[in-house]
Amino acid sequence: MTQEQTSEIKNIIDRALEQNPENKEIIKAFAPIIIRQRHLAEKPSEQKLDCSAIDKQKLKAGVPVSRQMNLILPGDPLKEIALSLAEAVKEGMPQLTENIDLIAGLIRDDKIKPADYFKSSPDGESMATDVWAKDLKVSPSNASFLMSLVSRVVLEQRAKEITAAIGAFEWEKGYCPICGEFPSIALIEEEGGKRFLHCSSCGQDWRFTRVSCPYCEKETRQGMEYFYVENKKQESAFVCDQCKKYLVTLYRAGNVFARDMDVSAISLIHMDLLMQNKGYEPMTACTWNVLS
Repeated sequence: MTQEQTSEIKNIIDRALEQNPENKEIIKAFAPIIIRQRHLAEKPSEQKLDCSAIDKQKLKAGVPVSRQMNLILPGDPLKEIALSLAEAVKEGMPQLTENIDLIAGLIRDDKIKPADYFKSSPDGESMATDVWAKDLKVSPSNASFLMSLVSRVVLEQRAKEITAAIGAFEWEKGYCPICGEFPSIALIEEEGGKRFLHCSSCGQDWRFTRVSCPYCEKETRQGMEYFYVENKKQESAFVCDQCKKYLVTLYRAGNVFARDMDVSAISLIHMDLLMQNKGYEPMTACTWNVLS
């Protein structure tokens, strides 16, 4: 990541702190992590996907790339990424230093192998952290947290690689075309009213109709509405009374300021709290929005 890109993401974070002072603690906690993730994701991956194997007809039918091929490859430098992110976690969340140092030490000694977390078994993640907790006495929640940060870096690299290789493609689903996860936040452009969804698992953005729920695909406006915060009409939460899911949403007029959608999502944690208190659940669980 260039010095200019680093300055830009820092300016975005500073602006988020200024605009959402009530959420400054969580923004500051995640700031070093996001900066480090962006830096790592900018590095070209030594492992390349065979993007020629991606079937655009399957994409058109709603089959994401993650269900067509493995996105995390055996040669990915997961150990190095994990150790780098461990330092960022300690910087933003010093209260986790002891636990993260323990996990990082075990990673250095190859007693914890991040690749074990990403095995294709449906229960691979929980099995790995359960084994680490039992045999190595590490916190399974902290280990899962660190591995989820590692996953974002690799998947963001793959998302960039895939979109550059295959160009434009048709996609009409509310889940991510790359990794298959549901969005963490939406952006509506005031000019034209287009809605774009953002995936915090891989960083991909895609356009989606405004008259359907991304989660359950309900197509009527009845039962779907937006909740707003008083005096902040640019911030809202889309809710669906059929599936009881919500999606924090931003309105943007023009492109005056650069934006990072993950910083925006974290900055709107007050919307998550409001909607979860009303009995709704987020469309996807992120490291910052599971509040119960």
